[in-house]
Amino acid sequence: MTDHSKHPSNLSFKFSRENILAFSLILPSLILVFITYLYPAIFTFIISFAEYDIVRLKIKKFIQFKNFEFLINNSFFTSAVLRTIYFGMLICLFTSIFSFLIALLLNEKFIGKAFLRVMIVLPWAVPSVVSGVLWGQMFHADTGFLNALFYQLGVISSYKIWLADPLIALHIIAIAEIWKAIPFMTLFFLSGLQSLPSEAFEAAAVDGANVFQRFFYILFPLMLPIVIPLFLIQFVLAMKSFDTIFVLTRGGPGGGTTTLNYFIYQEAFETFNLGRASAAAYVLLIITLAVVLIPSISRYVVKIFWGNK
Repeated sequence: MTDHSKHPSNLSFKFSRENILAFSLILPSLILVFITYLYPAIFTFIISFAEYDIVRLKIKKFIQFKNFEFLINNSFFTSAVLRTIYFGMLICLFTSIFSFLIALLLNEKFIGKAFLRVMIVLPWAVPSVVSGVLWGQMFHADTGFLNALFYQLGVISSYKIWLADPLIALHIIAIAEIWKAIPFMTLFFLSGLQSLPSEAFEAAAVDGANVFQRFFYILFPLMLPIVIPLFLIQFVLAMKSFDTIFVLTRGGPGGGTTTLNYFIYQEAFETFNLGRASAAAYVLLIITLAVVLIPSISRYVVKIFWGNK
């Protein structure tokens, strides 16, 4: 008679050995993730509560919440936070609108479609620094294309220093960021449009629905699960914008284009205060997470209060 009492232990040993093998295979990846993501995040969190000696690369002393208190009481930092949120939302909104319209166009059949697709993707191939230089030349006070065009058309009577106005400079940077972001969102929108069932649109057309009705009652609701995640992803990407600001304005004039990301750079590498820079970095993280989590929290709240009604 066969003794089956040993089978569970043998099976347990087999599973245990397989688990060890599996863990050993993913261990290098876990170490890499810890080194590249978790350790910097933990270290930044620690020094946000301290004074850090950037020369000796060590913590001088812990000062509790003084770095955060300084930021809260700093009007320049508050302005940078509000400017960053406005900047991110502006880029997300117009990138989404333009990308969606371009995707709708590319979803149709017309002559020159392949050429247009190449031109749409082209900004993706241009490095951010080169893009900043190109936009800087376009809006240059003396040799800029825009000044020459507006002067010839009679729109302006003399050449304008576009980047000397904080509000105009901020929107020029936003335009440059939108130009870079359009290819990414367009390709995802186009992929979403091509995956939609054609039967719903054909049935609506047969029932007499016009173009606007088909858009608002069929197309947009079907695309909403794609639009919201892309909007949030684009907001995160907009919050980390740095290259264009650095090349065009260096945060000026008068701090008018200093976003939170650039403020962190100034604190870390111009004033060499890594404690404040780390505290500001976590403020940026909190803002980004708050915006990203808003849709999920909203759905959860609606489900709790109105789900059973």
